Amino acid sequence: MNYLCASVAGLAFSTSATFAGPLHDAARDGDIERVTLLLDQGTDITEPDTAGEPALLVASLAGRPQVVALLLDRGCDIEIRNKGGLTALHAAAYGGNLETVKLLVAKGADVNDTKNFYHMSPLHAAAEEGHADVVALLLAQKAEIEVKERNGYTPLTQAGWRSHWDAADLLLKAGATCQKADLVGDWLYAECTKRK
Repeated sequence: MNYLCASVAGLAFSTSATFAGPLHDAARDGDIERVTLLLDQGTDITEPDTAGEPALLVASLAGRPQVVALLLDRGCDIEIRNKGGLTALHAAAYGGNLETVKLLVAKGADVNDTKNFYHMSPLHAAAEEGHADVVALLLAQKAEIEVKERNGYTPLTQAGWRSHWDAADLLLKAGATCQKADLVGDWLYAECTKRK
């Protein structure tokens, strides 16, 4: 049997530099003055770019906590979603933006959100990309370690497939279990159980 790890998160966010409008460009660039000006002029805070990304997700993925804070202060819903159903916390976790993750969690973002097309949690996103510091923060916030995305894989499996052993070891220490070899492949199961 051939096992292939398809990156769910990698397909979930648009990282294109071409956005539909000035608010998205300013959010991505962290230009707080321009974002403020655009909002003062009545720019729709909820309008997605051509890739379906709201400005809050663009700022979160880019690691712009000041812009994220401003957008939230101006009334942007912390649970606004992109076309795949992912939130700003998913984006910040995927981008490895620890300060943005801290801000979003402090503002009440759901660390266990899986209400998206991928059934992916923020912990999946951080683990898959190997952001051990974000994984540690999410675990401290009671992120569920055995949650499965739409293909049945846990954050530990996704970290292991990408050889992000720092993140995987944190998950194992927190009590994550190795998924069976018939699901994840012999080599990953062997490596995972060896580390346990």
